[in-house]
Amino acid sequence: MQLFKSVAQSWGKPRTLKALFEKGLLTVAAQPRNNALNPKAIGAERLYLFPVDHDYPGGSAAMHNAVFARFGMPCRAAFVIGDPANAGAIFEALKADPLYDGGGAGSGFKDKVAPFLDRLDASAQAIGSVNVIAREDGALVGYNTDGVGFVLGLLHEYPGCIAGRKIVVLGAGGTALPIAYELAQRSPSEIVIVNRTVDKAEKIAKLVAPFASARATGEDAMASALEGAGIVVNTSNKGAQPNEKFSAFAPMTGDVEGDMAVAKANLARLPKDAIVADILLEPSTLTLEMAAANGNPTHSGRHMNLFQAVPAFRIMTKMRDENLQAIMSAALK
Repeated sequence: MQLFKSVAQSWGKPRTLKALFEKGLLTVAAQPRNNALNPKAIGAERLYLFPVDHDYPGGSAAMHNAVFARFGMPCRAAFVIGDPANAGAIFEALKADPLYDGGGAGSGFKDKVAPFLDRLDASAQAIGSVNVIAREDGALVGYNTDGVGFVLGLLHEYPGCIAGRKIVVLGAGGTALPIAYELAQRSPSEIVIVNRTVDKAEKIAKLVAPFASARATGEDAMASALEGAGIVVNTSNKGAQPNEKFSAFAPMTGDVEGDMAVAKANLARLPKDAIVADILLEPSTLTLEMAAANGNPTHSGRHMNLFQAVPAFRIMTKMRDENLQAIMSAALK
């Protein structure tokens, strides 16, 4: 709270979307495909923005912009980088500017934006995390399609893979809960949340427990958690930038060689038929590379990215065209 006050006092409270860029609260991300946005030229299009805490190759903007281009819509989507500590100031300005028509919340923002929205859909209310934002009659409404998108993508690649299997979720950030929540609806035998901070993992396990057997454990017990697992889902940022030298199969201490040795030992406890999934969007992450080398089937985060994007786009724009998935899929190739 103190950080937010100091930022607001030193910069003055921004009142428009353009002012967020002028005052440095937002910058345009460089890595996402088809993400170009000129902050100085804002004004001709309705904007759908996705605030994130660091630059990474997200695919949502490219998918949405492909649809806008196909149908000649005067709209533009873009990933923008900001500090989640400034979420209040950012969303106050976005709400006040009619050019902002919604978008979403990416890395670092998903579990921070809810207090600054006007209301939450039942999905986001139950999960406590937001990845889609729509402007509805002037109000900003938060939704969550992450869990649904992950499960649909996983079942598309590996039909019938969830029921009866032990699932291990690595990490307890803003995406872990919606994924665990949706997996719990598909009759797994057990869900284990593994996180450095056990308290955060326990909160997720308690929310999931009414739907499936669930428990939490620390990273020091990762090896035993992986034993007998049928699916492992990495929801942490290990294995990709800026932590590309570290695997999700071990705690990240900063000792690259030591952490890798622990990761290999933990991975050796995982059954060879267990599916290893990652939500990160890089073409290949260290976690998936290690799993593939171990003989495990893998599942890229790009599946989730695609399968959550269609319902998200429909929420934001109310468009129901049946070709949305084909257009978006082509935009990712």
